[in-house]
Amino acid sequence: MYKAFYGLTANPFAKDLPVDQLFVSQDYKQFAARMEYFKNVKGFAVAYGRPGLGKTTCLRSFTARLNPQLFKVVYLALSAVTVLEFYRNLSFGLGLLPKQKKVDMFHQVQDHIVNLHHQKNQTPLIIIDEAQFLGSAILNELRMLFNFQMDSKNHAMVLLCGQPAFLHQLNLHIHEPLRQRIMVHHEFKGLQTDEVGDFLTTLLTRCGAGEPIFTPDAITAMANASHGSLRILGSLAEKALLLGVQEKVRSLDAAFIHAAYEATMIYER
Repeated sequence: MYKAFYGLTANPFAKDLPVDQLFVSQDYKQFAARMEYFKNVKGFAVAYGRPGLGKTTCLRSFTARLNPQLFKVVYLALSAVTVLEFYRNLSFGLGLLPKQKKVDMFHQVQDHIVNLHHQKNQTPLIIIDEAQFLGSAILNELRMLFNFQMDSKNHAMVLLCGQPAFLHQLNLHIHEPLRQRIMVHHEFKGLQTDEVGDFLTTLLTRCGAGEPIFTPDAITAMANASHGSLRILGSLAEKALLLGVQEKVRSLDAAFIHAAYEATMIYER
């Protein structure tokens, strides 16, 4: 609705923007640097942060840049499952036809990963999203499943990504053996306040905006309201653009952001 009015060729805040059109924040740069190290050491990694900070977007951007000849990406978003369901889900992700028994699936997955390593020089990257829903039994299985050659080799990368509540579960005494195997940690913090203006300008410009749409006070208002959340920031910007179309205003100030914020908060109350 607002694209034609503001001369935009696409929705700048769409979830499916190509990775080369995404804004490269300091948060993403730090995450990407840690993932480069993770590619070398393999094993386990943990990434966590509040909802809306761009975790999944960063994962999408990182995996899109991996060489598919060297890495096989398996993304598992269904975390609230039983142990057997987890094994079946992982097997399907790896392109296997799951066996019936857990012990058979255990060896099936391990053998497949070892074969990928030795025969194709390919490393599986297993991404388990919403990891805060994983049960303790599955976390124990993960530790055993990715134990190769008496824990002397790391043939796969397992990235556990979730909300901060996941850390409380990991800190339980029973998960100390798994914690000791975690090679990389990253906490997503979202956009910094001084990045908000560049974030908006980058996305709007890449979608065809020829001149600034949001005034400096509007950008400040969005930075204050979003608290680093890309999801909230995008929602505020879109609602403000829609209000701007209704009022036939091409330069949006803080008043439009406040109105958009009030509309957003209807769903928070």
